[in-house]
Amino acid sequence: MGSKSFPVYQLREGDWTSPSTFAIEGIPIPAFFATEPAALHDYIVNFQTRSDDVFVVSYPKSGTTWMQEILWQLYNNGEVSSSKIFERVPMLERGLDKGRPDVRTLPSPRLMHTHLTYDIIPKGAGCKYMYIARNPKDVFVSFYEFMKDYGSTGGFSGPWEFFARIFVEGEVPYGMWNKHVLEWWKHKDDSDVLFLKYEDLKKDLSSNVRLIAKFLEKQVTEDTVNKIAQQCSFEEMAKNVSTFTLDGPKLLRKGEIGDWKNYFTAAVDERFENEVLKELRGTGLVFDFEP
Repeated sequence: MGSKSFPVYQLREGDWTSPSTFAIEGIPIPAFFATEPAALHDYIVNFQTRSDDVFVVSYPKSGTTWMQEILWQLYNNGEVSSSKIFERVPMLERGLDKGRPDVRTLPSPRLMHTHLTYDIIPKGAGCKYMYIARNPKDVFVSFYEFMKDYGSTGGFSGPWEFFARIFVEGEVPYGMWNKHVLEWWKHKDDSDVLFLKYEDLKKDLSSNVRLIAKFLEKQVTEDTVNKIAQQCSFEEMAKNVSTFTLDGPKLLRKGEIGDWKNYFTAAVDERFENEVLKELRGTGLVFDFEP
């Protein structure tokens, strides 16, 4: 494993604590993902890709589970499975967890998901990367509720205003939202990258299922496209909620655009505008914040 050290970091302010993380190649990873960070580091940096690997990639709480289910159904002719989504499209970073699939041993084509940045994600010829981004205000709200549900496991405690601050400052798992998203946005025109937006899928899921199928070079009928779009609506997925539940928090919450308005004060909104969204100016990347 070498002599590299992976100390656990946690910001503390009185009784409030940020989520516990350790850094892999500069990226904060949730501490509960691995009891041996050095082993997880080696697992990720030495991961051997295959030419037909497919990665669903995102910043946390940006529509990852949704994309996993769409991907699974596209590879299984619109089948709906009762198996846990993390068993069917496992997470790369949790490949060493007991009871979780080790992606290295899965048969091809391997379908997997990850929150890794563009700089450190395993790359290989023939691999395909589907990146989904969501407006950061809704991401923050969903991330806060998710980490709150994790409780002591995730290491977060405190009010949402505290989480808003550490989110903007990048003191959360996977770091700063704008840095993560913009790294992938720079590669939106690469032949192996499909950059999608959560809000676009909400507004026209069928068209985006067709777009994803084309990117993956999957031949699917129009009936199958419509079937997948119907089965992957939030309402339909919520009927099978046990499939989208971890050992605690639900992976599906509301699936709405604009829920941030139920949380944001004027001061928090101003900080997001000035410190998060300003980084998008001039990049061509814009988001919808209204339904």
